[in-house]
Amino acid sequence: VLYSRLYRELQQYRNAPNKFARLNYRVRCDFVCVSKKIIVEYDERQHFSKARAISLEAYRDIPLNYDRELWIQACKDVDARDNDPVYRDEGRAFFDSIRDIQAYRNGFKLVRIMHGQIDFTQDSAYGELLKLLGL
Repeated sequence: VLYSRLYRELQQYRNAPNKFARLNYRVRCDFVCVSKKIIVEYDERQHFSKARAISLEAYRDIPLNYDRELWIQACKDVDARDNDPVYRDEGRAFFDSIRDIQAYRNGFKLVRIMHGQIDFTQDSAYGELLKLLGL
């Protein structure tokens, strides 16, 4: 039911054809540590679109390990658009949401790092990363 609602809301955003997400698609993550049950996703500019803001609103009952409101505001501020292929924003938003929801359902902590959130050239970067990871 949740995935159907999420899909429908994204489809209605720009009247996308029912093709922006595939069935039986294996969702990949940027980094997974099974022993610690942690998933890390690094979200670059293209992840902050109107479609992603819509998707983040669609599952408010699922707790996140990152600041949902900060991500929604970044979606409004950045307003990324990627139409190659057509409806790429909807597909990206859908699969980002699948990662969020399935991580929670499977007992994983999914940590999202917003591009620019940590300055990896600074000595303090390692400590900031550990803090985000809760380690």
